[in-house]
Amino acid sequence: MNITLIAEPSSNPVLDTALDLLRERHAVSVLDPRSLSPWGFRPEPSGRRDGDMVLLKSRTAEARSWAHHAERAGAVVVNTPTATDTALDRQLSAELLEAAGVPTPRTLAFASLADLAREAYRPGAAPLPWPLVVKSRTSRRGDLVRLVVGRHELAELLPEWGREPVIAQRFLPNDGFDLKFWVVGGHVSVARRPAALEVRRKDADVELDPACLPEGLVDIALRAGHAIGLDLFGADIVLSEGRPVVIDVNAFPGFRGASDAAAHLAGFVEQAWRQRAVAS
Repeated sequence: MNITLIAEPSSNPVLDTALDLLRERHAVSVLDPRSLSPWGFRPEPSGRRDGDMVLLKSRTAEARSWAHHAERAGAVVVNTPTATDTALDRQLSAELLEAAGVPTPRTLAFASLADLAREAYRPGAAPLPWPLVVKSRTSRRGDLVRLVVGRHELAELLPEWGREPVIAQRFLPNDGFDLKFWVVGGHVSVARRPAALEVRRKDADVELDPACLPEGLVDIALRAGHAIGLDLFGADIVLSEGRPVVIDVNAFPGFRGASDAAAHLAGFVEQAWRQRAVAS
């Protein structure tokens, strides 16, 4: 099997180990998305013929476009380009989660942050559910994710983010911690981490046994990713007034903190390939 990982250069011990395991039996290459044109093309990309496995880690438009071309050429792409596109669209993701019955915060969408601010100040408008978590509609590195407690804080964001398409979700009172789920196919790992709006240190994770979680939590995390069409994903859940709520789903995270992630990732790739062989 020819395996291509599309990913920006980085030091990720999970991915590095998984690729080393796969190299023992397969041909593995890494494609830097910066080498691609804006339309996802590059001259005669290696390993792009019927029978290839493509791992779509990068979220750039060029990488997703290349993955779409590879999929049409017969490659097995994980996560699929369509699912990855969906996961990056926070508004669409929220709609799919709600349609699937996955508990998620009430989500409002605005064409721009300026439109949200106008709604907040408009006389006679229905009151917004303050405080709000305001996020860029499109998930990307360096995007807007901010807790906003009132109109004045919202106005302070306008000079930098006024034209940004955004969603706004009601901030849910919680115990200050996220439950971070990592899913590789059917394998689930989970850790407890200080809420992302409070701290971004990953060394504060406390690994948990999924079997010891309250009933239904693992199922909610799995349903969240599957509603978007993902096989490799992370899901963040908070407990608000004792009720689990999914606040984020992301495609193909780095899996740092997940238990035995490299072995499970390598095993999933081979399993997905075997399923493709049986289906064909």
